[in-house]
Amino acid sequence: MVNSKVKKISLFGAISVTLTMIFVCSYQVYQNVETVHNYFSPKTTSILALNVENDEWNSVKFNGNDSVKFDTVFWDKTIINDAKSAGNIRMRVKDEKGNIVIAEFEVFPGTSTSLKDLNKDKQYYFEVKAENGQFIINLI
Repeated sequence: MVNSKVKKISLFGAISVTLTMIFVCSYQVYQNVETVHNYFSPKTTSILALNVENDEWNSVKFNGNDSVKFDTVFWDKTIINDAKSAGNIRMRVKDEKGNIVIAEFEVFPGTSTSLKDLNKDKQYYFEVKAENGQFIINLI
């Protein structure tokens, strides 16, 4: 009877240690392997330095790409105007054919706007109008 209790406790301990090791290793892979981290927590950034005097739409490049494709289920589809940005930005979203998918909307510094209307696996192009200054835009 005592031998049975020791076996159960040993088995429980071994399972607990194994699960803890699996959890810690998985978390380290998530944090340190860029491909894995970007798949589960996608984020793309654009830094704009606008020096235009006209009121035209300027295209936005996220991480050097002209378009963004929401290719995983983990995208929140939210655009954030960083709190350190120079001011408000007006944006609009176009599809690959040039059709306006989301009409003009404004994002204030330090706030976000949901883009839930955008579909998965389609290319989208973002355009911005803003006053002169530097802007940091994140898409998560």
